[in-house]
Amino acid sequence: MVKFLIHKPIAVLMTALGILILGVYAFGFIPVSLMPDIDVPEITVQVQADNMSARQLEDAIVKPLRYRLMQVSHLKDIKSETSKASGVIRLSFTHGTNIDYAFIEVNEKIDRIMGGLPKTVKRPKVIKASATDIPVFYLSMSVNETEGKIENGKNETSGLYPVSQKFVDFNRFTNQVIRKRIEQVNEVAMVDISGLVSSEILIIPNQNKLDALGISLENLEST
Repeated sequence: MVKFLIHKPIAVLMTALGILILGVYAFGFIPVSLMPDIDVPEITVQVQADNMSARQLEDAIVKPLRYRLMQVSHLKDIKSETSKASGVIRLSFTHGTNIDYAFIEVNEKIDRIMGGLPKTVKRPKVIKASATDIPVFYLSMSVNETEGKIENGKNETSGLYPVSQKFVDFNRFTNQVIRKRIEQVNEVAMVDISGLVSSEILIIPNQNKLDALGISLENLEST
């Protein structure tokens, strides 16, 4: 080998030059990624239904969807979360599952059940998990208000009302306006919001009066 390298300098030079050219060519075409391109065995189904309470959304949409998606092949676990106007179903698959085929099967299951869902509901969004699903942008928002602010001689926040109406309105504006504006950007795949609150009606029944009228808590809850 040493004799060959000594007596064939032109061949050695041409070989080295060829390797260098191939390296430069390959460097220009090899994609650069922060994380390796591997299949994560998870799929997320997002449900959006404006003007529906969490219970209505759970009974009318999330529960039927979850039951149908339980029939997907190689499914390991399924979890769902439901809140006002939105719901999320997370599907986990066994390792080695072809996530592209699972993605197609999930969409087929959703298409078959769409006829049984309320007509006002948009088609759920199906998202494949990826190792590169790292948020590239964080937006922190807060409302400028004084804690424990007193208006009209009354404290705006209390034990029954831990947040002010101003903060509730701010949350509604963030979810319904800012979130949707960001989702309309072509390069944005998903927008996730945390820390939201919404208006609630707190009913504290008088047990003595309920007993006197012969009304049980179960009857009151179903009213």
